[in-house]
Amino acid sequence: MPLFNEEESLPAVIKEFFDYLPDKLSAYRFEITFVDDCSNDSSYQIIQRLANNSPENIKLSVVQLARNSGSHVAITAGINIARGDFIIIMASDGQDPVDVISTLTEKWNAGSELILASRKDNLDQSYLSKFISRSAWKLMNWSTNINMPETGCDLLGMDRMVADAFNKMDERNTTFIFRILSIGFRQEEFQYIKRARFGGNSKWTFLKKISTMFDAITGFSSRPLRLITNFGLIVFFVLVLRWFYVLADIYLFKNEPTALTIILNTIFSALAILVLIIGMVGDYIWRILDETRKRPLYEIRKSDGTFFEENPDK
Repeated sequence: MPLFNEEESLPAVIKEFFDYLPDKLSAYRFEITFVDDCSNDSSYQIIQRLANNSPENIKLSVVQLARNSGSHVAITAGINIARGDFIIIMASDGQDPVDVISTLTEKWNAGSELILASRKDNLDQSYLSKFISRSAWKLMNWSTNINMPETGCDLLGMDRMVADAFNKMDERNTTFIFRILSIGFRQEEFQYIKRARFGGNSKWTFLKKISTMFDAITGFSSRPLRLITNFGLIVFFVLVLRWFYVLADIYLFKNEPTALTIILNTIFSALAILVLIIGMVGDYIWRILDETRKRPLYEIRKSDGTFFEENPDK
């Protein structure tokens, strides 16, 4: 659970966990780890104090990052730290209802390895914010070719092997949710209603949303580069036809071209060639970027059968 300055919400959030988990999910043991993104309020001390009074099947802990690095870095740190067979990512502001944990664990027990909880509605957002958010997620889906819920997703559960595969990816400037979805595995989705915050104000600003969208598009897709290249090709072919028209007008119809026609044709032709060059260079840079990331080409879910021993004498 990533957090940043949530002292108003934390007591109610933790109480909800302490009331629900021992009663409804007593068969499980929970390690709830808060990743404090260098808060400047008393969030860290609140968790320290409440950890001493946790129920029998809950262990509460908190780690604080050395500097404010953003929620995606905090979530990455949490996945790296988590030790469980099933890892759940939730918000620490009370917007995610605790009973969603039951749905996540049920679907995990049924065989799903990555369960996405998409937002049917967000009671903490205005209609304009919801529209902008949906549009941004649709743009990211289209540009990356990664199947993301249209309303977005920051609440999810993953099997241990999905977390292990995620932890192999040593990347910067990418969004955690697209990194997880790019791995694969058996996925399932369900919807829930995101509640209003228990207290405080959202730190998820408009500029942070724009930054996340830019990271997702540039980190997981070469489609914008292909669009630039295709645009350059279209403009170039249109200008080639335009040059044929000008030459035919000069030599077949004996019309004298104006200086402006020749100048504009030359300028636009040069621009089209430049766009083509930029697109091609960008495509090569993308390939270099993709190679340097060293993302795994595949992940093995499970295997079975018999194999020859490497050393038959042993």
